[in-house]
Amino acid sequence: MQRAISTQKERLVSGGEAYINPLSALLQYLGERYLGLSSSLGITVKTDKIQSYSSEQGLHELDDETVTKITRTGKLTVRQFSLENLKLFLAGTAGIQVQTTGTVTGESITVLPDRYYQLGTSVANPSGVRRVSAVTVAAPTTLAAWAATTVYAAGAKVKPAATPLYAYQAITAGTSGATAPTWPTIVGDVVTDGGVSWVCIGILAPALDTDYTLDSAMARLYVLPTARVHPDYPMPWSVGYTRSAAERERLVTGALTDAYGAMRFIAKNAKGQFRDVYAPYVTFAPSGDLSLKEDSPKYAELSFDLSFSKGLNGEPALIIDGRPE
Repeated sequence: MQRAISTQKERLVSGGEAYINPLSALLQYLGERYLGLSSSLGITVKTDKIQSYSSEQGLHELDDETVTKITRTGKLTVRQFSLENLKLFLAGTAGIQVQTTGTVTGESITVLPDRYYQLGTSVANPSGVRRVSAVTVAAPTTLAAWAATTVYAAGAKVKPAATPLYAYQAITAGTSGATAPTWPTIVGDVVTDGGVSWVCIGILAPALDTDYTLDSAMARLYVLPTARVHPDYPMPWSVGYTRSAAERERLVTGALTDAYGAMRFIAKNAKGQFRDVYAPYVTFAPSGDLSLKEDSPKYAELSFDLSFSKGLNGEPALIIDGRPE
């Protein structure tokens, strides 16, 4: 193989593809995964030195210098917003969230006007369900009917015992009267009942497009600003619906599973010799921002700080291969 002589012009306009080969918990390589479009990949070298100075002639002059440490780091930026790349960036685990079909009754939410509510949230499924149908909204059946000569604490909620239309909340504690008051039917109006003051907080049978709207695909309720619901005293609603069978991809944070592995760069330069890079043991440390929205549109990117170390079996930290002729 004949090498280029030193006077031969060699220039480089770089390009190529980056791959990651993650290590399992058992320190086994799982296979190289193409990272997708990478907008930049670079290597930075830093050295630490010790120096000796001589003052034999009065002036301190450098006498000797020795490199004692070399650190090879880098920066990788990708534009491929795959679930696997997001998993690497956010230190999480990725999978498929399976939603089974089923009927839900009596899901309790407490609402205010001009607010959104996600259906199906729980500790096990914090972000809620998707794709619902046959949605019903009403006051909870557990809402107590008003009773005469009864002690009520502030915050207690009742409905009239006869032909109830609205719910009411005690704003002062006390004992109710011997007979029911004339219940107001305007949200916000207050009535005195013995020693208790009741405020009308909301209609018992809210109506679609009058009190709320529904996004069935996202399973979200929006309580309209003009809903018959008090703006200061939340109104309890009971929601029923049918879940459709559905699947969606999901990533949850809290597991740094792919932070270590090998990296391969296959050169595809616009100009210059093709020299590929292999690093047997790399730490991929997420760095920077995950852009979810920009006023000035631009391609979002994921960035990683890289550290190149010797391989698990003592392999060189970096191997740069030319192409066979």
